Amino acid sequence: MRRIFIHGWGFSKNVWSDYFYLDNAEFLDLPFHGGNKDYTFISIESFSNYISNSINQPTTLIGWSLGASVSVLTALKNKNIKKLVLIGFSPKFEDEKLGSPKASIKAFMINLKKDFEKTVKNFRISAVEKDPGCLVPEKDGSIALLNDFINLDLRDILPSIECETHIIHGIKDTIVNKEAAFFTSQKIKNSQLYLFDSHHAPFLERDLLEVVCQ
Repeated sequence: MRRIFIHGWGFSKNVWSDYFYLDNAEFLDLPFHGGNKDYTFISIESFSNYISNSINQPTTLIGWSLGASVSVLTALKNKNIKKLVLIGFSPKFEDEKLGSPKASIKAFMINLKKDFEKTVKNFRISAVEKDPGCLVPEKDGSIALLNDFINLDLRDILPSIECETHIIHGIKDTIVNKEAAFFTSQKIKNSQLYLFDSHHAPFLERDLLEVVCQ
């Protein structure tokens, strides 16, 4: 089965380098990130439409953080999505229980405007405990994409997901409250929940395919 990997905000597809060996796998850069210079996708919705239109065979979507939100929207558009793997997923990011506190998000956005590169690199370290060395995203477009993520609310559409879904979350995650994983697993009927003793990106510490392909 084809696999598509979608990374989180502030990183690039290179964060998946441990999985580059896989056959029949595609690693996408978010708009304004990494090597994605097609800046026509100014919203999560438009990017998910683009991905959905490219899928014409049975596919597993593996999405992390903002990439997980893209994956959820894409799965609702295309019946060829047979499996979802949601890592560090938040159905409503600007929410203390399901994402991050509003005050913390506001402070982060202010810091992005003051010193974008430094704030991105500090965010990476707080998220995954190291800077993986991905290219710094394009400033204005990535901030717009992040604003779109902050305003996105996927809570009500989660019950509409019918494909096999695996929800993976690190209990030491400081970006997305682990309660989001419990909430999501309750809303998606055909789902399994995995909690790892890890940060926001458990896939950097453990081979996720050993879990979701059992």
